[in-house]
Amino acid sequence: MAAVVVAILDRDNWTANTDIIVVVDVARRRLTWVPRDLWSPLINDRVNAAFANGGGRLLLDALAELGFAAGSVLCLRRSASEAALEGASVTVPVDQPLDFWYPLTPTSRLEDGRAQVSFRPPEEALCGVRLHQWIGARTTVDGQGTDFQRMRRQIVFLRALIAQGFDFRRALKDQELARITGEDPLPLLALVRANWRMQLHDWVDDAVIDGKMVLVARKPKPWWRRQLRRLRQTLKGR
Repeated sequence: MAAVVVAILDRDNWTANTDIIVVVDVARRRLTWVPRDLWSPLINDRVNAAFANGGGRLLLDALAELGFAAGSVLCLRRSASEAALEGASVTVPVDQPLDFWYPLTPTSRLEDGRAQVSFRPPEEALCGVRLHQWIGARTTVDGQGTDFQRMRRQIVFLRALIAQGFDFRRALKDQELARITGEDPLPLLALVRANWRMQLHDWVDDAVIDGKMVLVARKPKPWWRRQLRRLRQTLKGR
């Protein structure tokens, strides 16, 4: 079975960036979050600009070049995801205290005004704007936040939604807010379960290309290092 890409635009227009990109590999029962800042040699830009430059087909080609082959894309405008979550509530586990600076509205800039938002252990019940703060907050009060932390919270959020039986078809209520490239991805997406593996593509390094702060894929570890790591894990488990 072919993999499917789910992408969500960070603004409510088709020329915006796809700041959430998830590759759903049904055969391996695995979801992989692809960093929005991952550099794409194909488009000579961050991968999150691919859809705006050439639609779903270019996004598929850019991801394939980076090692994420997929057969179709479901791309949602921001208002589609907002409409789906309207009135929704979900409880997520919180391992440690989290404090962020967040814009006064989800689509405004921090420079134009901000407020502190916090999440406290052991869990938080999210609804309304708190849903979007959990999904999107990145700038920590102590200045140590990263996009990978944001993606980890998105994984926690998605697991909780699936576990409670959330109806994701709500995001497709307005067909004008969704675009599909390739074969219909919905039958495959309906197979996803909360116990599937959900991971980040974090084998990357920071880089500056054309004056932009980006991420680039690391070189694979030599085979002997992989073997040594496996041996150490085996010995540790004894």
